[in-house]
Amino acid sequence: MANGINVDDLDRRVRRAAYQDGLLELFAAVVLLVIAGAWIANPSFVGILAAFIVLYGWKGVERVKQRVTYPRIGYYQERSDEPRSSAKGMLWFLAGSIAIMVIAVLVGGDISDPAEWRRAAPLLAGASLSGGFWYAAHQSGFVRFRFIAALSVVSGALLWLFGSGEDYAGVVWHLVILAVPLAAIGFWALARFLRSHPVQSADE
Repeated sequence: MANGINVDDLDRRVRRAAYQDGLLELFAAVVLLVIAGAWIANPSFVGILAAFIVLYGWKGVERVKQRVTYPRIGYYQERSDEPRSSAKGMLWFLAGSIAIMVIAVLVGGDISDPAEWRRAAPLLAGASLSGGFWYAAHQSGFVRFRFIAALSVVSGALLWLFGSGEDYAGVVWHLVILAVPLAAIGFWALARFLRSHPVQSADE
């Protein structure tokens, strides 16, 4: 609270306006599908490809926003969180996700069996990916991000329970399960945004 103004609430409203175009969901869907395809082709390159997409893919989204979003609602520069606290939160969340995976392997089978770790991989992916969507929900207030976060955890747990552990197919299925509703929500949000926010002429 500064000078009677709730800065956090104001920032949340601005982020909600900026996220309403659905481009974040579409970008996330593309990333997940590309990683799923790369995992099928060659799992050893998944980490490199994911890092490349995350680092440079958002620049493409920013160009789309310059053509689609900003002419309708104005330019928006997202306020960055404090780097140290953000990194600490991400590390704690990842550590918690790994702990869940380890506990699942201990409870469900032999920790020396590689198949048990492969079977629990969707559980790790589900817990890890849910954090980003839950954070987006907290920042914007959109319920759809919480839905995706919950879906990530539930689908990861189900794939672990009913998986065989023969390969990492469960991880690929988890990525696809998240990407499909993300794409559907993204296209719906984008169509709704374009319809409700026409570009104004110079006179207007």
